[in-house]
Amino acid sequence: ESRRRSWYGGTMTEPFTRLDPAPEVTIDKDKYVKTLKLLALRVPKAKCNVIMKALRSVALDLPRQRCVMPDPDDPDMRLFLLRESVKDRELPTVTPEQRETAGLSELAWTTHELRLEYDYFSADEILRQILPEGCEVPGSFETVGHIAHLNLRDELREYRHVIGRVLLDKNPRLRTVVNKIGTIESEFRVPTWELLAGDTSLETEVRQHGVTFKVDFGEVYWNSRLEAEHKRLIDSIKPGEILCDVMAGIGPFAVPAAKAGRRVYASDLNPQCTRYLRLNARANKVKNLVKCYNLDARAFIRALLRPGPGPKDVDDEPVPSE
Repeated sequence: ESRRRSWYGGTMTEPFTRLDPAPEVTIDKDKYVKTLKLLALRVPKAKCNVIMKALRSVALDLPRQRCVMPDPDDPDMRLFLLRESVKDRELPTVTPEQRETAGLSELAWTTHELRLEYDYFSADEILRQILPEGCEVPGSFETVGHIAHLNLRDELREYRHVIGRVLLDKNPRLRTVVNKIGTIESEFRVPTWELLAGDTSLETEVRQHGVTFKVDFGEVYWNSRLEAEHKRLIDSIKPGEILCDVMAGIGPFAVPAAKAGRRVYASDLNPQCTRYLRLNARANKVKNLVKCYNLDARAFIRALLRPGPGPKDVDDEPVPSE
């Protein structure tokens, strides 16, 4: 199993999950270079804006690439780059009015080689060159804090570490890329992950509607797609009402509800969820409003409804080390 548990009962050295390191992958970035030979106009620096508006229809139009750049021969001039498809210096698609506005007859022509390197291209563009023809490029992924998680097809398994490396290269805010392996058999609905690239730690932080949550993605269930549902239900709780959350997870309902001033009784069968629920309640300064329990949902409900002092919460126990 790729995932190794590093805390249960507080007896081991680390309080969060680390994965086995991924093999090092080196991408030869020199293979992913494209040089465009472009026509360009030498334009006065002071007239750049006017000329850009007049000649917008023939200007270089590439994502993340400006059509105006410094002229290496004259600091007072700029190179106005034209589209790769423009080969005729007569510019037949430019109207007489646009020519006059730009002062086109007074501008000097030149050529420019635009070098687009590995860092320019998107992950999708790089992976289309790396993966064999016919393989479907992973079009999207979900993130939890600094972690990206994928569910790759079997046909991509051979290339999984290269895919992870490219995703890290192209998404600076990511530090870890994982892939789900096998089916979810855990009692706590937690997938088994393998590390594709990056940091081995699966402990991270996520922020929803002004609340920061610490989460161990290797030990607890978390679904970022439920963010809107979390807010809808929290907003529906009226002043004076009490929230009883029988499958509380790490607190996406419980903690925001408490921050809104509601009393909360929250339980989860997964002891790691209870641990992070307590940490998150404390970190968001609502520990006094959130009672935490580590019980089966049925037992929790029965205990809450039973006459008497109610179920024993875990708030009197020491919070495990962060």
